[in-house]
Amino acid sequence: MEIFVKNQVLYYTFAVALVMGVYAGANRISAQVAGGYFGIPASSKEVKRAARFAVQQRMLRTGNKVTIVKIVKAERQVVAGLNYRIVLGVADRRGRRRTATVVVYQDLKNHLSLTRWSSGDRRQN
Repeated sequence: MEIFVKNQVLYYTFAVALVMGVYAGANRISAQVAGGYFGIPASSKEVKRAARFAVQQRMLRTGNKVTIVKIVKAERQVVAGLNYRIVLGVADRRGRRRTATVVVYQDLKNHLSLTRWSSGDRRQN
C-alpha cells in the first residue's frame, strides 16, 4: 500500500509540473505575440517586400535615389495588422552607404504604408 501511495504522489507531482511548464511556455509565447516586436528571418519574402516598399516610398517622398544594400535585421509586431521594423543598409545615388531603420505597416487587407524612416539602427525595445 505504501508503494502505491508513493507512486501516486510521484504521478501527480509530475502531472502538476508538466501542466505548469506548458502554461509558462504558452504565456511566454503569447507575451511575445501580443504587442512586442520579435525577430523574424531577414530573408523572408514578407520582409523583402516591406523593405522594397519602404525604399520606394522614401524615393517618392524625397526625390532621392536609394537602393537596398543589405537587410540587417527584421522584426514583426502583431497589431491590427502587422508592423515590420527593419534595419537596412542603404546606398544613395552617389554610393554613400548608411543604415536606416524603417517601420512598414501592413493592414488587414495587405496594404502597406511606411510609418517611419530614421537614420541609423534606431530599434526601440
